[in-house]
Amino acid sequence: MTQETIGMTGLVAVSPAASSEPRASGRGARVTLADVRALLRLGRLKFLPYSAVLYALGVTVAVHRGIPIELGPYLHGQLFVWCVHLMTHYCNEYFDLEADRKNLAPTPMTGGSRVLVEGLLSPSVSLGAAFVLLFVSFGLLSAMPSAGARAIGCAMIALAWFYTAPPFRLNYRGLGEVSVSLVLNVTVPLLGLRLQGGALSASVALVLLPGAVIQVIRMMIMNLMDHDGDVAAGKATLATFFGRERVKDVYLAGHAVAYGLPILFMGRGFPAAAVILLALTAPLSAWQGLRLRRGEGRDVRTAGSIAFWASTHVALVVVATSLGLVLDRLRGSAGEPDGSLILCAAIPLVFLVSIIPQLLRNRRLLCAG
Repeated sequence: MTQETIGMTGLVAVSPAASSEPRASGRGARVTLADVRALLRLGRLKFLPYSAVLYALGVTVAVHRGIPIELGPYLHGQLFVWCVHLMTHYCNEYFDLEADRKNLAPTPMTGGSRVLVEGLLSPSVSLGAAFVLLFVSFGLLSAMPSAGARAIGCAMIALAWFYTAPPFRLNYRGLGEVSVSLVLNVTVPLLGLRLQGGALSASVALVLLPGAVIQVIRMMIMNLMDHDGDVAAGKATLATFFGRERVKDVYLAGHAVAYGLPILFMGRGFPAAAVILLALTAPLSAWQGLRLRRGEGRDVRTAGSIAFWASTHVALVVVATSLGLVLDRLRGSAGEPDGSLILCAAIPLVFLVSIIPQLLRNRRLLCAG
């Protein structure tokens, strides 16, 4: 396969003579069902429920403060979040293509969708989809009712786009893990809170902080699975900066902070019910840490499981926080749930039910390995 660098972008063009070259997509090309399936696979739709749960957390914070849910703004914000989330995936697939090509040990959770690597679609399709979603996101952003919500949305778009896109390429400069946490665990829930009329405060930051810390660690673990390919592509992530051995210590320190803060501030901004539910996720944290110390992240048979449980763990932390807020609000409302509380409880519970098949499948794979 022959390659050439395009200008100063660092992007790599593959010779049409290569056997893995995507089918031509010119004016006379016919779009097939296989193309549509490849486009959907390229978007990695399986990650969208994670942002939905995080958006619902922000709305739950508003309900916890006594603000009833307004369905219109809720749906508006959720559609915006999903557009930005999908935009990020398509953008990453294009600008991360060279790193994905150098990744010889991808997992179902890391290393990209492999659609472009396998030549199923042209890279221009991915970039085109990213731009379409970017424009839709700006349209939805302009229709938001408050300057505060629009400011949060602008920050979300900028951090998401420049995660891999030039000129900032945050995930190539050691800032990718933090930027993902700022998008998913900070701006997404803050947008949900703001669209419901809630105000930002120190107590809101305290509620979001444990999940944000664990998200940074989770992304570091995800990048650890891509370590060799990222080094070959010249990417500077936290995983390549710390190295395989020191990552284990960073994992331990980060999770100690994330689980220690709620205990320290229990009853002083962090509801006791949320602290108790968060504690139920601690065994998963300890188990993952033990697996990292045993070197399972290096084993191709278990690397995918490490990445899956890292993602599942951070989602469970968010679910525990949301349900803890619901229980605390229910206790303060004399045990009479209204429609807003029911919706806030239903979303994380539906998420839990939806991932049960994945949990069972990964458990079986782990036992088989």
